[in-house]
Amino acid sequence: MYAKTKGIVLYGLAAKVVTVEVDIARGLPCFEIVGLPTAAVREAKERVRAAIRNAGFEFPMKRIVINLAPADIRKDGSGLDLAIAMGVLLASEAIPFNTDQREDLAENTIFIGELSLEGRLKGTTGALALALGAREQNIQKLYTAPDNGTEMKHGFGGDVVVASSLKDLVAMVLGKIPEIMAKPATQGTHSLQRLADFSEVKGQIIAKKALEIAAAGGHHVLLTGSPGAGKTMLAKAMPSILPPLTEEEQLSISRIYSVAGLLPTEGLMQVRPFRSPHHTITLAGMAGGGSIPKPGELTLSHEGVLFLDEAPEFSRSVLEVLRQPLEEGVIHISRANGTFSYPCRFILLMAMNPCPCGWHDGGEGHTCTCTPWQIESYVKRLSGPLLDRIDMVIHVTRPTYEELQAVGDAETSATIRERVISAREIQRKRSIALHFSDGNRVLLNSELSHRQLMLACEVTDEAQQVLAQTFQNLDISIRSYDKILRVARTIADLAGAERVDISHVAEALSYRM
Repeated sequence: MYAKTKGIVLYGLAAKVVTVEVDIARGLPCFEIVGLPTAAVREAKERVRAAIRNAGFEFPMKRIVINLAPADIRKDGSGLDLAIAMGVLLASEAIPFNTDQREDLAENTIFIGELSLEGRLKGTTGALALALGAREQNIQKLYTAPDNGTEMKHGFGGDVVVASSLKDLVAMVLGKIPEIMAKPATQGTHSLQRLADFSEVKGQIIAKKALEIAAAGGHHVLLTGSPGAGKTMLAKAMPSILPPLTEEEQLSISRIYSVAGLLPTEGLMQVRPFRSPHHTITLAGMAGGGSIPKPGELTLSHEGVLFLDEAPEFSRSVLEVLRQPLEEGVIHISRANGTFSYPCRFILLMAMNPCPCGWHDGGEGHTCTCTPWQIESYVKRLSGPLLDRIDMVIHVTRPTYEELQAVGDAETSATIRERVISAREIQRKRSIALHFSDGNRVLLNSELSHRQLMLACEVTDEAQQVLAQTFQNLDISIRSYDKILRVARTIADLAGAERVDISHVAEALSYRM
């Protein structure tokens, strides 16, 4: 007998629908799976055999061949267990469906879940991404484990039926017991109280203003200063001034975290990611690794902040892999199985000391013991091409005693956040007016191409003269010129100015020198 069902597997961040074809024929008993299965899928044979028996069904002692189509895509993960088991039950006529019922089940339904030996349904990683893939293929119904039901419902508009065991699922398919529908989790309003607030940072007026500009325009920042100056605290407070996530951004980020197995149980991601990997991280950990790559720190920082503390201590290969993502907002990873493109549009914050010992600027009675060669070697760990992609370099000095003891109310993150939101709204309207975007996503100033930047920036004559002198006298690159102008455009947006004047350019240059 022949039967077919549908399953679905992850392929990078995307999901591929897999047709599970089952043929049961006379011959020596065997159970074969073909169609480029990985070891995890091949091991499904023993799980499916035991689960069917322990669920109270008879496992056919015949020649069973399972084909996973399309055969040119490698299938990985344990999520195909349920689709294979249902195919075997249909082919062996343990589920007495006629031809029309079988065809309807095969075309409009996907089975997702891992089976235990006793026939229980277990959840799989990447449930949200799988549900989104099923929705794109116009599937009408999903059957899955209770652990995945809520997560899948957030990404699937049709029915998501959950069953705790294979026996219960078969009974639901046959209509013997009512189906249990999954419901999405209630999305509460996230509180920013758990995030560091800018009012807690003493002094650092210039650094705070720079981070406000970075948040408004999506610019990258390098913070330099002695140990204890407040670089890490400033970086940790950065998420508190970023705008709230849109529904589209929530779904995009949640899809990534679902594939990585990091999605919170209470529903979709509600705050922008803040990733701060240790300097011992490997290239695979940063970019993404595996035969079918899992998201690395670059992708996990998408639409959020990537903070590299003690940046010169990171390996050269890890730092240099930042080049393409900083320019394009995407990383391409090539493997034998194919090329995978993962989104990674984030704000990069890097922090470093001025020298290996950290006391080049003095303070607390410390004296720098580093030789000029050691300082130069330390600073050069950040290559010129990487530094050229940084929009602002901010020297963070220690707050004075008066600033530390100041009692007055400092500006809160909520106040700064409102200005950032207003500036981004100006950028959104400009993008639509100049046809830079379709209105679904804000095209930030840091993302404008040279042609778009020239259209978006109406520069006064005085400001244009300063830019010309800077380009000629300092021999800066075209990329640096564009970055100065992008930062100036963001400063003007925060000030509510339509034209970029000399004060905006001068401030942008002060962050670049």
